Amino acid sequence: MLLARSWLSKLAVIVILSLLAAGCGGFEDTDRLGLAADSIRSFEADGFAAADDGWATLRIELFERSNKPIGAPTITDNAMTQYIQEHFGDPERIKIEFVTIPRAEEVRRLQVLMAANQAPDIVFTYDLPTVYNFFTQGKLTDLSPLLDQYGSRLKQLLGEEILSYGRLEGTQFAIPAKRVLTARSTTLIREDWLREAGLPLPETTEDFYRALQAFKENRLRKDGETIYPFGQIDYYHTAPLQYSFWDWDRITMEDLYAEPGWTMPGNKEAFRFLNRLYHEGLIDPDFHLDRFAQQSQKDLVNGRVGAATPNTNEPVYMGYLAELIRNDPDAILTPIDPFTNVKGKKPKPILEDTGMYIMVPKTSKNAEAAIKYLNWMAQPENIITLQNGIQGVTYRMEDGVPVTLENDDAGRLLFNYFDYCIILNGKYVSSKDERLNLKANASNARFEEFTRKSVEYGMNDGIEPPRLHAILSSEIRYAAILNEKNDEIFVKVITASPEEFDAVYDQEVAEYLSMGGQQVREEKHQAYQAQSSGTP
Repeated sequence: MLLARSWLSKLAVIVILSLLAAGCGGFEDTDRLGLAADSIRSFEADGFAAADDGWATLRIELFERSNKPIGAPTITDNAMTQYIQEHFGDPERIKIEFVTIPRAEEVRRLQVLMAANQAPDIVFTYDLPTVYNFFTQGKLTDLSPLLDQYGSRLKQLLGEEILSYGRLEGTQFAIPAKRVLTARSTTLIREDWLREAGLPLPETTEDFYRALQAFKENRLRKDGETIYPFGQIDYYHTAPLQYSFWDWDRITMEDLYAEPGWTMPGNKEAFRFLNRLYHEGLIDPDFHLDRFAQQSQKDLVNGRVGAATPNTNEPVYMGYLAELIRNDPDAILTPIDPFTNVKGKKPKPILEDTGMYIMVPKTSKNAEAAIKYLNWMAQPENIITLQNGIQGVTYRMEDGVPVTLENDDAGRLLFNYFDYCIILNGKYVSSKDERLNLKANASNARFEEFTRKSVEYGMNDGIEPPRLHAILSSEIRYAAILNEKNDEIFVKVITASPEEFDAVYDQEVAEYLSMGGQQVREEKHQAYQAQSSGTP
């Protein structure tokens, strides 16, 4: 897609001036491409100087992930945000203001802002009970009439089925994002370390365990350095391992919807295995301090982690696979699918086709502008730009697919691209050809095979949990405290002494149920049965 001429002309001036200043030889200075923002800001200043009091301000939530590369501009002032301002804000006489919220605290911060009537005009979360809580409290704008009037492109892109998951009682309380790929998480391993140990790629859980043991022994002997063979240890990303221990002959789809994971048959054995890894020094002893895997990513990049189960294809789209290879050109990070149950299957959760829930608080005076913004975002040329940056600078088009360029500018701009194009989870180029979308999500042609395998393994024997169009009062009431208890149980059962493991597990699960888990469990079973029987 071609960018608007005015924006390209400005970028061209910036590039020419910067190259002249650098003697046409330097590629390290981000000013060369406007990514340091100072030169672009001078152009934008002229536009705002002419602004009068008739301009509105649209405040938009933006995740702060604390993952900005060295030398990158701020996440609130860069080529992406300036493109949004010039191509949407300026024509609409709207000043765009991004409001950062730490990713690790987003639910709690959003709840505080909503309670204080200080939330931005556009907010979002993945936590559905939080969304339902806002809806039942009457804190969300009904977006139905605004979608009909200003959201034609948005409606066409997302489709009725996606939008229906943000609608209850005739009210469009949220705009669900569309997931391009539904693979959830994929295990990766340092294949070069396996070769050093004389081991093949693990195909079973036992193979994986032996590989972790070898990593610890070989690295300690070779470098005298303590490493953490298995990284990214949290409840969400250990799910493929958990699923491989579950007794699926005793689990129905109703159970999958209604039962907490802690009560699933076989789940205790999954955590007994993790407890064993912990006590053998095969996982980071401080795993509980790394809730959103920021340290695990750094450890992987710096050669202190041998295997992990991150979000599918995350090392590509967040750029740390390329960073690992820059740090160690001999490093080989390879997708695998090791966690195997007694029947030889590799069950794992996959995602639904909706992503985050985008909302407009009822206190917002800019709901019309919010929908216009999301509708503008749905235009193909804007999707391409917000997900890929600047053509010829951070990406090139190849057979209709944006291919990320391997340069510093791409790394400094695209590390959080997914936080700007919020209506889509994953890179998107086609509504008809999933192969093109898969290729687009490779981001970098060098890692296309990595992406293909990562998605293939992330989907293999995948199970999508059922969901209902239903607000459950118990879930709204207890969701926050039960989420906290989940984290607490996770840490306690993994770190418990082996001889006390069973007692600790049983006690913690009993506490979970007594804190509201039993009420949620019962109401979910009732709701599922009612829907299955057609009872209103």
